[in-house]
Amino acid sequence: MSEPINPGDEAAPGTPGSGEDVCPACHGTGKLEDGKSCQNCGGSGVIQEGIGGG
Repeated sequence: MSEPINPGDEAAPGTPGSGEDVCPACHGTGKLEDGKSCQNCGGSGVIQEGIGGG
């Protein structure tokens, strides 16, 4: 079963050519300034994004 994709993810976890990065919305905390869980990363603090140049 694959992991869910969050709004900030560019690719599903494990996709070749992608990797984890700190979520730009919550800066890796998993929470926003109002104390709510970050929806961009699903509260994990990390997003999946493409790596390398193209």
